[in-house]
Amino acid sequence: MACFLFYDENFKTLDFGPGHPMRGDRYEKALEEFKKDGILEKVEMRKVEMIDEDILCLFHTSTYVEKVKKISEEGQGIIGPDTPGYKGIYEAALLSVSATIFGVKSLLKNECEVAINICGGWHHAFENTGRGFCIFNDIAVAGNFLLKEGVEKIMIIDYDAHHGDGTQRAFYSSKKVFTISLHQNPETLYPFLTGVKEEIGEGEGKGFNRNFPLSFNCKDEEFIENFKEVEEVINNFKPEFLILQMGVDGSKECFISNMKLTGESYNYASYKIRESQKKIGFELLSLGGGGFVHPMLGKNWGIQINNFTN
Repeated sequence: MACFLFYDENFKTLDFGPGHPMRGDRYEKALEEFKKDGILEKVEMRKVEMIDEDILCLFHTSTYVEKVKKISEEGQGIIGPDTPGYKGIYEAALLSVSATIFGVKSLLKNECEVAINICGGWHHAFENTGRGFCIFNDIAVAGNFLLKEGVEKIMIIDYDAHHGDGTQRAFYSSKKVFTISLHQNPETLYPFLTGVKEEIGEGEGKGFNRNFPLSFNCKDEEFIENFKEVEEVINNFKPEFLILQMGVDGSKECFISNMKLTGESYNYASYKIRESQKKIGFELLSLGGGGFVHPMLGKNWGIQINNFTN
């Protein structure tokens, strides 16, 4: 079973600077942990080339894309809340989306069973603004790319500590894309305004959006109990393609949330997703998401990648 890990050393250019949680060294430090734990021996490393920027407009407005380009060229400006601009940010963000789309294309060509982009999973970005460290929403772009390619049943699972609000917004009226987010209760954590159980989709998409708000200081037992319900949803929906946002900022080591998860949660969820893949036969794209403390980040991403290689 081929598992492709898309990686480019220029991922490090996605860096908001000193004092900001999002630093560019997170990817190379994660790779060091992968190497220590033997993960790199189990995956095929693949290079990334820049995609046609028109693909961004499968989700984002052309006006917003041009805004990011201008800020990137001028080296100053605000892309959105918690998302400052800097010189070269457009190219850094486009490279991230490129890795995700290359993963999608490899899966559609049956070149691999699992594709991974640790510099992906930017679930807060809306079609017309960056938000929460996210510039371009590669998950939404990938989902719309798949729909354009004729894929009829897509599932997105997101267990980053924060609600996947941009992704929910992108597919809230679609019955072809089932979105699921497990996250710290949004009354106590960014983005605050969305992510409650009552948000189940609208129109044709009613019933195809599920939120699992987890308690402040959530531990493994609560996460796993909720994920058992997610397993049932996967097996009932039977997706053709599953996109996972495997963020680990709900880890007890990570300062950016109040959750207290350990590798046990990430091992359980990723193992069950891989089990369902073997049973149902869907393609699996896994994206990095949040996590800002080392070596926890590489360790907890690595636990999941290891399951996807078995």
